[in-house]
Parts: sequence; C-alpha cells; structure tokens
Amino acid sequence: MRGLQAVRAAEIIVARHDGSGQRGSGYLVRADTVLTAAHVVAGAQRIHVRSEKDGAVLWDTEATVAWSDETIDVAVLALSAPPKSLGRIRAAEFGAVRDRDAGLTCSALGFPLFKRRQDAAGMYRDSFHARGGIALLTGRREGVLEFRVQQPEQDPDPHRSPWEGMSGAAVWAHGRIIGLITAHHRQEGLGSLTISRADRWAKQVLGEAGPAALDRAGLRPPLPFVVPVWRNRKVLIGSSVVLATAAATAWWLARPEPLHLEMVGTCTRADQTLVNRSSGFTPGGRYTDEVIAPDGSTPQNVSTTGTVNNDGSLKLAWPCSGTDQRGTYRVRVTDGATGRHTGWTTFNVKYVPPYRCRFHQRDGLWYAGISDTQDSVRGPGSRGTEVAEAQCLLQRLGYELGTAGVDGRYGTNTQRAVISLQSKEGSAPDGILGARTWHSLRTTVPPAEPATQ
Repeated sequence: MRGLQAVRAAEIIVARHDGSGQRGSGYLVRADTVLTAAHVVAGAQRIHVRSEKDGAVLWDTEATVAWSDETIDVAVLALSAPPKSLGRIRAAEFGAVRDRDAGLTCSALGFPLFKRRQDAAGMYRDSFHARGGIALLTGRREGVLEFRVQQPEQDPDPHRSPWEGMSGAAVWAHGRIIGLITAHHRQEGLGSLTISRADRWAKQVLGEAGPAALDRAGLRPPLPFVVPVWRNRKVLIGSSVVLATAAATAWWLARPEPLHLEMVGTCTRADQTLVNRSSGFTPGGRYTDEVIAPDGSTPQNVSTTGTVNNDGSLKLAWPCSGTDQRGTYRVRVTDGATGRHTGWTTFNVKYVPPYRCRFHQRDGLWYAGISDTQDSVRGPGSRGTEVAEAQCLLQRLGYELGTAGVDGRYGTNTQRAVISLQSKEGSAPDGILGARTWHSLRTTVPPAEPATQ
C-alpha cells in the first residue's frame, strides 16, 4: 500500500455564485476524481484544483461536482482532464476502523489558513502535514472521529479558525483512507479536528446516486479494517522466499487489468448495428477511438470519443450503412485516464444490397414492397424499413434523393423531398411522415403516369 502521496493532495479553490470564494483541501483518489468535503464546494460556480511544489505547479485543472452529500459532508469532483504529469495513477484504498479501547496513528495533508504566506507573486497557502492520533471510542454518538494533531502556534483571528481550508483533506492510517477532515470545533481546542468516517458513508447516504458516486471514488463496502503491516515481531522472522512470494503476489494482484476490445458481427444489411465486447478501461473516464476505413482513410461523421461505462466497458458501436466502404475496417481505442490503448481490432462490411422497390397497388394504394406501415416517422435521424418505403414512393413520384438513393436513412435529401410533397398537397411542410403524408405518397399520380380508371 502506498498511502498518502503528497503530489495527489490538492488545494480546492472555489468561486461561488454569490461572488464569494472558498478554499479547501482534497485528494486525487482516481485519475479523474478528487474527494473533498461537501461544504467546501457548496454553491460553487467554478472549481479549480491544483497541486504545487517548490513554487511550481505540478498539475492543475478545472472540476465539477459529480455528487455531494451534506449529511456526511463528502463531495466527489470530476476533473475536466486527468493530470498527465503523474503518469499511471493507482486508485486510493479505503479502510474501516474498529470501535475498541485503542488508539490509531494517522496523517493528512491540507492547506489551512495559518499556512497563508506571501511572496512576489502574491498570497498563497503552503501545505501542512498533520500527524497525530485518534482515540477510537471518541465521537460515537455523532458517528465521527476526533483527530488530535500538533496545534497551530498562532490563532490571531477569533472569528476564523486557523484550520480553515483543511476541510476535505483525506485522513490516512496504515495505507488506507479512513475519512475526511470536515470541521474544527474551538471548544475542543486548537489541536482537535473532526473526521467524517469512510466506513459510515455508504450507510448514511440515500438513493442510487450516492453509492454510485462513492464507487467512482473507489469506496466499495464492506471496507477492510486498517491494520499495521507488521502486527508483531514474529512476522519479521520470515524467510526471504516467503517475502519474495508475497511481493510477487502483491505485484500480480495490483497489475492493471488488460484492455480488451472486439467488434461483434459483420455488416450485411443497412439496418444493422455492430456492438463491441470490451473491458479493463477506467470506469467513468473518457476514451478515444480511431477508425481506419478499407482504403486507409478516416471515415467522416464518426464519433471519436466517449465515456467509459461503470463496469469498464465501452459504448462503442458501428451503425451499418449502404454507403460504407466494402472491406475490412480497423479500430483502436485509447483509455484517456491511463494513456493505454488496445491493439487494432477489425470488423467487416460485406456487400450490402440496397433496398429494392417492388411497386404494386392494393385497394387503390401504392406500396413499394418494403413496409405497409402508416405509422408516423419523426424526420431526420430516423432509419429503417419505414424510411426506405417512403423513399421508394418519393422516387416513384420523381423526387431526387441524391447518390445514396433508397438507403433507409432519413437525411437532408429525403426531408427536402417530403416537404416539397407536403407543400404541393397543401399539408403542413414539417417533414414528418404522418398519416396524411403517407396517404399522399400512396395515392399521388406520378407526373408521367396516367390516372388509373
């Protein structure tokens, strides 16, 4: 377990809707997720997250509130972009504490008011590494923990706590986060901070959004109890073989899940959609896909980015079209949170026969042999046999549909033809294939065709 890493401790700078500002602390628990206190980001209009060292910015980005709960005073922030300077980021681990007559050594890193400084660039807050202990039976009624730390040497403003800005700092014990600093109660002294317990969060939030957001942050109940790496001296008397085996096992368990992607099926008809099988991507993160057509070009109007599902799979799909190039397409996807990418996977587009118009008349109505529907088709973006039926009837009446012809896709040319027909028939030119427009399509006589007696 790596425990507290200074480079992942973040200063939270908030601009509120009412014009006021707020500062707090947070921790980068995943590549694109920061954990902080809910009251730090309450009423936020803009949230800036940054980490600095030696006067230089290590990483900074904007963030939004993905979820917050004032009851437990916890908020999950979604970063606009993962910190690329940190490389691969391992998810932080959470732990529970036992209610027993014992103490626990803990630490936290934040940006309190009493560390405010000034240099040539202006005012700033330096970091403070709080180290101390927790008496595990304190705060049982409220369900919190009391963190006793070294107190500030000065308390110049009785109306403001010197710990202001420390809220949201993650509290660590034996390599796991056990909670967040959320308050300082003056009556308990300058050396006492209140902790919202991680092992109580899932029990206190309501609805589905809370557990889902905590899961995004990496908290998945039940949490393991925090324990020291070495419980007693006997453990130290292990052989080098045992230690090497343990290290190899830990490496094996901590290795990232390999990225997997395959496209399922082959395009043989224009109304098909090929889906994917995928796993191993960062849940909730962004991904970028590259698609190469059979002639080596990049297809137009293809989505190149998306959000990873909560189970690490992708939403990637390919809608088959009669205008697709026939042959083998190649696809590769990059996980935005880690920078890892899959190998090239392929899918095939075989000959896709166009819809065939086989006109016949029944009960005084014309049909193209594709669909007998008279259901409403809403317009651009629609696709399928109903659209192809309408396109055949439009071509019969002399309307041009462009090079795509009868492809079952309601595009600009189809919309233009429908509106023209509606205008001629005295209908509202809205481009919607409703009952009246279907009747016109099936009864109107083509310009060169004599009326049926």
